[in-house]
Amino acid sequence: MIIIAIPISILGIFGNILVILFLSFKIKKTRFTIYVLNITIADLSILIYLYTYFMLFLEPSIVNASVSYVIELIYAVGCNSRFYMLTALCFERYLSVFYFTWYQCHRPEHLSFFLVSTLWTFSGLVSLLEYFACYPRFYIYLDENTLQCRITNLFQIFVEFLIFIPIMVFYTLAIFIRMKKKTQQTPPAALDISITATIVIFLVFDASVKFFNIIEFWFDAVHVPTFSVAVLFDTISSSVSPYVYFIIGGFLKRTSDPLEVFLERALQDEGTIVEGTQMQQEELSK
Repeated sequence: MIIIAIPISILGIFGNILVILFLSFKIKKTRFTIYVLNITIADLSILIYLYTYFMLFLEPSIVNASVSYVIELIYAVGCNSRFYMLTALCFERYLSVFYFTWYQCHRPEHLSFFLVSTLWTFSGLVSLLEYFACYPRFYIYLDENTLQCRITNLFQIFVEFLIFIPIMVFYTLAIFIRMKKKTQQTPPAALDISITATIVIFLVFDASVKFFNIIEFWFDAVHVPTFSVAVLFDTISSSVSPYVYFIIGGFLKRTSDPLEVFLERALQDEGTIVEGTQMQQEELSK
């Protein structure tokens, strides 16, 4: 699994760095690109951790315990932050699509910044709780049988599978159904396609591993090779998003534009703006 994951992680690191540079310096910031930028930063932190782990696996060397603790925490924070901010992106996109008038008139000015800051903080707290209750993920003395670890696992199940994943699935499904009802006159916004593709990738590669981890944690008789699969799936999930954006942006208009133009095109929501303007005009005419 590691031999397969290494080239994927290298491509992922390169793609995520490109997206971060484009969103930071070359592309106009919007309410949605803030989420994409922070999700990409989380993906990059995960990939750097995994690549470091791969190299230490192939060429073992002594690592200071404090450095190891910090790297493990960065990985946990990255995983949780990506998950939470994908949900926030779906939530805000849902509001902008289905409550266009309210969204344009009453949305708090700094909502994106507030949500991103809150979710990074919440992710940090959850990661610290997970880390100190169950010990680091790749350590041989991982202890999952303690009471605090089981309580922490129940808390994670509640937060992830009873709050965030249902919200993510509901909002994404609503956006997807609306996309399917679009006509040729009002094609779906590229942002909706990008969000739907990203969420599908997350559910396939991340949520599935989370689900099997829970089964293996609570049912000792079930033996699923989740560790090796999770390493590969983590690498794929954190690596493919930049290339999904580039493919979507290039597919919409088959041109030889620079990559930053493809990225900007993939994150545009002009279709919703046009449609919302038409809805407002219809309401005024009535």
